[in-house]
Amino acid sequence: MNLIILRLNILFSITKALSVKYDIMTDEISIISSSYEANILDYMVDLSFYRMDVLPARCLTFEVKACKHVALYASSSDNKDSTKPLYEIALGSHHDTRTYIRRRNDASLQTSSRITEQSYTDNVLNCGEYRPFWISWEAGSIMVGSGNVVGDNVIVSWIDPDPFIVKSLGILTLDKEVGEWKVFIPVKDNFTGYYTSCEAPGKRAVLLSFGNVSSSELQCSTMCSRLNTCAVYNYKNQDKRCELLSVGTDPLTDVPKSPATGWQYYAKCYDENEACFGCFF
Repeated sequence: MNLIILRLNILFSITKALSVKYDIMTDEISIISSSYEANILDYMVDLSFYRMDVLPARCLTFEVKACKHVALYASSSDNKDSTKPLYEIALGSHHDTRTYIRRRNDASLQTSSRITEQSYTDNVLNCGEYRPFWISWEAGSIMVGSGNVVGDNVIVSWIDPDPFIVKSLGILTLDKEVGEWKVFIPVKDNFTGYYTSCEAPGKRAVLLSFGNVSSSELQCSTMCSRLNTCAVYNYKNQDKRCELLSVGTDPLTDVPKSPATGWQYYAKCYDENEACFGCFF
């Protein structure tokens, strides 16, 4: 199965949680659902490959562009063992007329091994535009909804009387469909003490300024390090000017900047230096 990573950005959400947005393409396969394919997890794109720490997670937000039938798999296995219990959450199945939540207990493909809760939903997906959705699995309450806010616009929900711990999460497009995804994966919110600037000198970040002082560059970086609200700082060496910046409340996928002679901006890095705000990898 060919997997194409188009790009990644850093996203600061309104709640200040740091997430990485991965653009992922899922290939077309002829499989219809987990009801007909015993080894369904062999085909999914495992989000742990993108550094998702599934165990503490309780929800996922994403956008997807597809004509029909996209699916997410939340499994009790951490190594794609399809014989173990899993949830299949499908949007736009049956030619984009149904959305369902399915629990499958094993790989026997027997009707008795699965439970399905579905809702009739016409045109929930779109071939030409990204549609936003979310899923959640807190304490066995399995839900899927539309939009960017978890808990709003619930499409279908089901409470599992015997829930399992979700150890892996993956995505897939079924029924000979190609899907384009934007998946927002939480990053461990632990500043590493490392800064980076992905631009040549002469660029100044344009964000919410909450401090403009005279200091050395070391003092400037130290001040930003001690403030959780500081995501980026601008520094002008000639004048010893330090400007501390916050993302405010607006979601961002890159650092807006403007040409400014003598200035340089520096952005915080998180999660073992793998997530640096404003940089592409």
